[in-house]
Amino acid sequence: MSVWSKALLLSTSITVCASLFACSPHSLYATPVKKKPTVTHSASIVKTTLKNMPDRYKSSIEWVWKNRMVKEGSTLRKNLIFDQIFAGKGTLNYVVRWQSDKSVTLKQRQQIESMLSRQVNHWNDLLVGYENWPYSSIKVKVVGWACTNPALILNKQANEIVYTDYIIDELNKTVPTIPAKLPIAPTSLSRFEHFEEPQYMYPGGLDKRFDMYLWATTSFGGGAGGDWGQRMADDYILNILKADQDEIMEHELGHGFGFPDFYEPQDRPPGGFPDKTLMWVGSSITITNWDAWLLRYTWSQLRKDTTRFPITSSQ
Repeated sequence: MSVWSKALLLSTSITVCASLFACSPHSLYATPVKKKPTVTHSASIVKTTLKNMPDRYKSSIEWVWKNRMVKEGSTLRKNLIFDQIFAGKGTLNYVVRWQSDKSVTLKQRQQIESMLSRQVNHWNDLLVGYENWPYSSIKVKVVGWACTNPALILNKQANEIVYTDYIIDELNKTVPTIPAKLPIAPTSLSRFEHFEEPQYMYPGGLDKRFDMYLWATTSFGGGAGGDWGQRMADDYILNILKADQDEIMEHELGHGFGFPDFYEPQDRPPGGFPDKTLMWVGSSITITNWDAWLLRYTWSQLRKDTTRFPITSSQ
């Protein structure tokens, strides 16, 4: 079994979560968030640096970085969304993993791509103008669908690719309502499989690779996320297609940047949080200013490795 398959099988458990395969016990029936986020996006800030972080955020963010992220190694793997964006030169490619027997219209497929772009760029907006982050926006594209029954992809267009191979989902053994067949895209096109091979050439070129899965599973409760992608119920995903900022999707993307959950008291800063945070389930339903500064602080630390994140003059 490939590294990718093993990792994704690990991610099917929403009761055992490591920092790289973080999960969230959201309710399957949570109401999607359609309101505008209240956070002040850095896209409106010309220039800002770590020195601009409010003093009241400093101790809690430094504690989370040192005692959670560094200690747990959540940013060591060079496949964070930061890394994916750099490798893709400002782009992110998805394959939608449709583990469902529901049909999907052309309009819904277009809306899924737009939804992903909105959610990703809500995070990216917070880095615009901050400490040499070079991308003012991220181009997000769905480059394929993994679906065991291609007839579910209604009105398939000539430029759409559908992969029909599958493996068996081990979660089906304990949750029989989860479909047993788990569709997969070619590992040869997966950045997850090859990010440790700097000379690897994707068949068809860089544009043909996919960075993450958007994984839609019938009967899946809550959400899961990591550098492999985001997993939610098929019904939930179809219900958030028009959402401006969705709580579960944004939270799971946060794990892709290396951020931890804060379930237990020992997981949180000793002095508590000075503000709400999306990464503590139930604290906020949108990205907050504290989350924004955790993102910026993380980038400030990671960018010190100039071999990992080379900033060119053109960028």
